[in-house]
Amino acid sequence: MRIQTTRFGTIDIRESSIVEMPDGMLGFEAYKRYVLLEEEQGSLFKWFQCVDEPSLAFILINPMEFFPDYEVELTDKQVERLGLESAEDAVTFTTVTVDRARGRITTNLAGPLVINARTLRAMQIVLSGDRYSTSCLIGESPTAAKDTARTAAAA
Repeated sequence: MRIQTTRFGTIDIRESSIVEMPDGMLGFEAYKRYVLLEEEQGSLFKWFQCVDEPSLAFILINPMEFFPDYEVELTDKQVERLGLESAEDAVTFTTVTVDRARGRITTNLAGPLVINARTLRAMQIVLSGDRYSTSCLIGESPTAAKDTARTAAAA
């Protein structure tokens, strides 16, 4: 299957590699089909390219590569909606924001993307509580990012 993308031009993908998101990404609920792409093989950064909108793509990371203590707990309902039969089927990513003006790269640890690797069904989860930030600086502890955000909000 051929798709158009703004970043990569026209690319060929296998239909069997399309990730289905029944609820879409937060803020982009109308777009439900994506494909994972790598600019360079083995890169820590991936692209989550929308199949149906050429300009819509998210940068993703595996948060465990940067935050080894990161944990996502799914509710029974989320496990059921994803069709997970085992924890090993769940692959977790977080979205990345690049702030070129400030020279910062952050990730949203509070809103991970969980993909069932077996079925390629996915959903973005909103974690409850205040353990993780929506803009955690990559390379900084999640707790430090929350403290920084609180300090900035109080100022």
